[in-house]
Amino acid sequence: MKLKHLAVPALIALSSSAFAGGFDGPSLQAGISLSVAQTSLKDYSPDGKVSDNAAVGNLSLNYSKSFGKFNLGGGVFSMLGTQNSGSLQSFATDTGTRGETDFVGGTGGLWSDRFELKNVWGISVEPGLNLNESTLVYAKFSYVRAKGTNVYNYPQEAQPLGSASRNHSGMGVGAGVKFKLSDNLYGMVEVEQVNFNTKSYYDAADTTETYKPRLVKGTIGIGYRF
Repeated sequence: MKLKHLAVPALIALSSSAFAGGFDGPSLQAGISLSVAQTSLKDYSPDGKVSDNAAVGNLSLNYSKSFGKFNLGGGVFSMLGTQNSGSLQSFATDTGTRGETDFVGGTGGLWSDRFELKNVWGISVEPGLNLNESTLVYAKFSYVRAKGTNVYNYPQEAQPLGSASRNHSGMGVGAGVKFKLSDNLYGMVEVEQVNFNTKSYYDAADTTETYKPRLVKGTIGIGYRF
């Protein structure tokens, strides 16, 4: 009878330890992302979408807490460096002053715009599920901030070189998996998409131009749990 009474608590303890939270606590995480950044243009002449891709670094400071097999994590993250998000250029020989819908009547020919995302950072909430003590799958929901910049070169204008920038905010959604490599080290794989808000710029003709960036990235990384 005593063994029977002891067996039930022992089984409950073993069941709980199987989801004991192998990722609990604060951690520092570094990774490399293959990212595709896109800029949607409206009232721009031409309208449309331009994009670029790059390998960028990521750093994050996270905290994780398990509640049985369920887990709740989150943190603050930053993307290192500048991410190009598309460009436009023309080598036409009959273009001139940059109007609202066309380039006409001048001696110029070459013009270009390059779009960038920089100072990308955000905060995330990551609800997840402990598959076992060594493997965690999670969803990621983020609030993200970034600086969008248009670097332009219009040789046919009085001030041909310059740039304009706006601060964008956006929401990100993604998913990932973490797997323990040792008591303190873990690896991770994650995908995320961030849609930023639309901001308006103004050209020389006072025509409103709108820019809407988007960022899609796949990340592999390693973390250290304190």
